[in-house]
Amino acid sequence: MHTKIFEQSIDETKDDRISYLLKEYYQKIYVYCFNILRNAHDAEDAVQEVFMKAFQNNKLMKIENYNAWLYKIAYHHCLNKMKRKSFIKFIALDGGAKIHDVSITNNPSIDIELEEIMSQLKAKERALLVLRVIEDKDFAEISLILNITPATARKRYERVKIKVQKIIERTAHDEK
Repeated sequence: MHTKIFEQSIDETKDDRISYLLKEYYQKIYVYCFNILRNAHDAEDAVQEVFMKAFQNNKLMKIENYNAWLYKIAYHHCLNKMKRKSFIKFIALDGGAKIHDVSITNNPSIDIELEEIMSQLKAKERALLVLRVIEDKDFAEISLILNITPATARKRYERVKIKVQKIIERTAHDEK
């Protein structure tokens, strides 16, 4: 796993930095927000709000690890958004949000299976799973994003893996 650390030139302006961040991270943060919120419209709103928060931060020109910093803002923003909306049950597949909207896979049956699995996980579990599996982040970076220790990130990931395995087994058993 590699982390991009932005090297600041003497002549660089805040606008240059903002342009770089939008170009480099907008789509990645959108996919991350979508996988937590499970709704394309909410994810679009969230990613715009995340970047607004980031750009209003006075430390913008001093941040060393933009990747972890932006994911951390997105993580907390999405969890707060979920709390505000008081989601008790996640959006059903027929509600319009489909995982293939963000082109994670090209197989519709896998998209449906993934949607079913993700809908049964809590937002924090989805966030962790997305960071580790889809975003391919190591536990050190995940720990920065989620503000936990690497050991805690690893342990939570192991628990989520077990939960996903149980969901898959239940689904396979129900189909028989």
